Amino acid sequence: MKKLIFKTALFAYINTICFRNFRPSCVNISKLYNNNIIVDSKCSCIYHDKLQRLLQLEQKWNLYLKQKYGHLLHKNFDLNYNKSKRKKTFLIIDDTVIAKPFSKELKTLSWLYSPSDKKYLFGLNAVFVIWTDGNTRFPIGFRLLNKDDKTKSRIDLAMDILKDAKKFYKVNPDYVLMDSFYPAAKLLKLIRKLRWHWIAKIKSNRLLNGVQVKDAFSYRYGNKIGRLYKEKIKVKVTKENDQFWATSDTKLDSANIRKLYVNRQIIEEFFKILKSELKIEGCPSRTNIAQVNHIYFVMFAFCQLEEFRIRKNISTIYKIRLILQDCIIQKDLKWNLKINIF
Repeated sequence: MKKLIFKTALFAYINTICFRNFRPSCVNISKLYNNNIIVDSKCSCIYHDKLQRLLQLEQKWNLYLKQKYGHLLHKNFDLNYNKSKRKKTFLIIDDTVIAKPFSKELKTLSWLYSPSDKKYLFGLNAVFVIWTDGNTRFPIGFRLLNKDDKTKSRIDLAMDILKDAKKFYKVNPDYVLMDSFYPAAKLLKLIRKLRWHWIAKIKSNRLLNGVQVKDAFSYRYGNKIGRLYKEKIKVKVTKENDQFWATSDTKLDSANIRKLYVNRQIIEEFFKILKSELKIEGCPSRTNIAQVNHIYFVMFAFCQLEEFRIRKNISTIYKIRLILQDCIIQKDLKWNLKINIF
């Protein structure tokens, strides 16, 4: 595919996802995009076969993500950022099920339990890591779990992404946040090796100083410094009612541990936007590479909306989507839109 065609097809894919709410098949993208660009005679049509070829391309999309949207990681991009009040930054680890109930031919599909849906779904299991300062969000990367590859668990995939965050993006978060599934000993050791701190929710049967956490506290609240697991990882554990949190930063008090952990919810909102607004589950292609590419394109669309949201000082992506529904789909990624902020 020629470079010009490649760019125009990619821009059409990203912008159509951003401006319209629909099932993102190549045919639908082509129809919506071409119907909007009739007003601009300088812009050529993009037909579905070009979009299909785009989905089959093997490219270093992570490099494109860094080059095009890596500035979201820098504080000076946030127009409201006050240098005298440094924001804490976080890396958040979590996975989600990308439902594919009708794509029986994909080899990486399996039945997976989705906690958010509270039921088993047939689809892809994707591990994500995102960076955030509480306002700006940036997807560091993702990995798909392969049910046939017994050497790579979700923990291993998360570790691979964290290594990319350090080496490729050179981020230096204050804390890595994760739910109770992810604080495995090898992942916690990697985080400390990278010279980061972590905060995680932990299960009540985890061993603290050789005793299950639920038996280590006499009251419904409190905190203790001890050694976690058989590997003797030094942690501070705090309890509130029947919930437990642990951190490698033993200087934190209980209130701050819980307060900082609340930022983990940001990745749940990220997943919600990818699914409900950007239709990450909607690609009907039957090849693995097309599914992977579609996830990357949805991530580009998210970053495009996030960049626009910050520049226009709009509180949420949902508000942007309501505005864009009435706008003409742009032909490139330099959106020149006059919008009314409400």
